[in-house]
Amino acid sequence: MDKNKPSLLLAYLYMLTVSISCMLGALPNISFAQEKTQNILGLPYVLEQTLLNNTQLKTFPFDLRIEEAQILQAGITPNPELSLAVDNVLGTGEVQGIDSTETTLLLSQLIELGEKRQHRIDLAVSNKQQQIQSYEVLRLNILSEATRRFYQVLRLQALQEWNDNRIAFEAQALKTIQTRAKAGNILQADVSKMTLELAHSRVELQNLEGLLIVEKQKLASMWAKETDFSSVEGTLTLPVTYPSKADVLNAIETAPEYIQLLSLERVRQAKRRLEEAKGHYDINLGMGIRRFEDYNDTALVFSFSMPLNLTNPNQGNILAAKIEEDKVFMQQKLLREQLRLTLLEIHQAMINNAKQALRLNQSLLPLAKQLLIDTQTAYQTGHATVLQLVDAQKELFSIEREIIEANTAVYLQRLELAHITGQAIPATRLILVDAMEMK
Repeated sequence: MDKNKPSLLLAYLYMLTVSISCMLGALPNISFAQEKTQNILGLPYVLEQTLLNNTQLKTFPFDLRIEEAQILQAGITPNPELSLAVDNVLGTGEVQGIDSTETTLLLSQLIELGEKRQHRIDLAVSNKQQQIQSYEVLRLNILSEATRRFYQVLRLQALQEWNDNRIAFEAQALKTIQTRAKAGNILQADVSKMTLELAHSRVELQNLEGLLIVEKQKLASMWAKETDFSSVEGTLTLPVTYPSKADVLNAIETAPEYIQLLSLERVRQAKRRLEEAKGHYDINLGMGIRRFEDYNDTALVFSFSMPLNLTNPNQGNILAAKIEEDKVFMQQKLLREQLRLTLLEIHQAMINNAKQALRLNQSLLPLAKQLLIDTQTAYQTGHATVLQLVDAQKELFSIEREIIEANTAVYLQRLELAHITGQAIPATRLILVDAMEMK
């Protein structure tokens, strides 16, 4: 393998980041060529750094060179064999001493029949392709995990912003309640109740900040670095388009796991052919000279040998190779059914979460906002208690958090669909989710 190939490979992988980021649901309006600006990371930058610096991916060029060396080894033919034989030496009677010795110098060559050399090469090439396919699966798994961690950071950032708004709202409500308490219009217990709610929110904020630090560290570990960024760029808003069930099922043929089994099938076929070829006999041809000390003469010697294969000496290995081939066929069949069921489950869960998020946004959120406004007005006029005000606030913030979690679930499930199928379904094959249909 050319020593420049690892760098060329990395450059190739670098260019693939554009399509991979799209496949894994990269956020819109983010340039691939962007650098880390203002300590904020975008998804394309995350995928780029993961491709170039992930520790699990860095060893692939060495694995590829090993497989190429195995191809070289498979193509090597047997070397000639030089043998020397001395007969009639140190005997008794007429052949005592070395005067009657016969010395034979023979050069022989094993000739492989049954195309064994070509079948060895085919098996080595198939193993190399299997290695490449295994790398593709590993790379997709790692990029999917990097994207999943990116979405988790986005989720915690959204929750942190949500909690900041909650604290600001509760702090303002507490000021209003404290003012009314000083005027003697309400009990001190109302002040304590709102103070407790505000304290809970601040504790929640500290918890979210801790979780965010951990998730940032997990994200940075994908490219083996410490956290050196403040936030990631993007919003987890509800997507407009979704893949149809039919398009998802049609993508099974491109699933990396399925393609890997197809590659393994080629390996098993190549192995079976090699085992069948080993069942053919080889011949050994030789030519040399023989020295006769009694007559002080020399003569040419020719040799030919071959095994007598009364039965196939490799029939057990051939049968085992055929069984392994049949096993791969069965695995393909089982995997297709498993992928079909898994994709249907994830697709349905994604649609369910999307519908839930849409209902929350269109129906419940406006009602919760109106409830809070009405409760605040009633509280100002003394027609509602602090408990009712707190309940109205909790209802609004609870719905807002449910929306964040539902949107996150949709993104993660879209990512999982892309991960399993190994591709992004083109925009022309996406269907618009009808808001009326979701109600």
